[in-house]
Amino acid sequence: MDGPSGRRRRSATGRRRAIVPGRSRTGDRTEDTTALPQEPNRWSTEAIPVAEQFAFWNDVVWEAFVPVDARREGDGGFHGTVTATRIGPLGVARIASEAQTVHRTEAHVRRDEGDVFFLNLPLTARSRASQAGRVAELTGGDFTLVDSTRPFELGFGGPFDQLSFTIPRGVLDPLLADPAAATARRVRGDRGLGAVAGGALRAAAAASPGLDRAEGAALGRHLVGLVALALGDVRTAPPATTPELLLARAREQVDRSLADPDLAPADVAARLGVSVRYLHRLFSAEGPSFGRWVLARRLERCRDALADPARADVPIGRVAVDHGFADPSYFARAFRRRYGVSPREWRAAVARATPPSGRPAGTA
Repeated sequence: MDGPSGRRRRSATGRRRAIVPGRSRTGDRTEDTTALPQEPNRWSTEAIPVAEQFAFWNDVVWEAFVPVDARREGDGGFHGTVTATRIGPLGVARIASEAQTVHRTEAHVRRDEGDVFFLNLPLTARSRASQAGRVAELTGGDFTLVDSTRPFELGFGGPFDQLSFTIPRGVLDPLLADPAAATARRVRGDRGLGAVAGGALRAAAAASPGLDRAEGAALGRHLVGLVALALGDVRTAPPATTPELLLARAREQVDRSLADPDLAPADVAARLGVSVRYLHRLFSAEGPSFGRWVLARRLERCRDALADPARADVPIGRVAVDHGFADPSYFARAFRRRYGVSPREWRAAVARATPPSGRPAGTA
């Protein structure tokens, strides 16, 4: 099944399921579906054979969010549902399930960084979130953040119902003076800015199926601002979001995700909180299009990897796959067009310590 970063994992029942709404692909062509109506997606263990329910639940949690391990005491049947939609750049999921702990380890982070924050808001019962030596004990209406780029643990002592908002780093980070210190902190939902932000988050989640895309984009940005205020320690003034700054952030996001063969404009636009159309305008105004920029960066990374003596025994096809090329033969053709030599010729020349220029073909 295809997850948020193109990863695939076999479900307990052997089926592959598309988990992330708002994006479709046909062959090598990426289609932006953000202008189309979007219905909530729902996954549940209720129709799964009892013996497979908890394994299925692990797959759902893994694919709907980031790689994690859900654990429980005992065995037998297991209840869990996830209903997911979007509010502009934010993913919104309502989760109802049973007692469990959810662990994101260093190994999970190395496998898939994720590069998002999760805001968890319990609607009932108590829950716990721990990260970086801090522990947030939550009651209904409170909320807290965890950072997907570092290990964390979530604990649910019994049946629970909660909202989970996925917030791209590029949307929230600029509003916080110290993002690393903002995680695993309890924001009380019964007073002050926590009550304002929590109420807005609950209302937005309830209204999200009826929002059009423009409304969702505008509301999502305002929700993130409220969250930052409720967390405290916000920047006195957000950094200017000039086109130049947004383009630099977009290129940074591309560089972080080059290994994902399914990297799409919609992914990067969502992380920045802008539309896909505006993202394309940012790139075209300064030079290569989004697609050409991604291709050029992947080729540069492959060229450097092929020149690395420490990777001399890695097959060329593996190097290509590691840098986001799903088709090694396409990679070989693109490399020759770019550099005037084949990947094999480049590696051999470097090994002889007499490399060709390594410049794009046709340049001085």
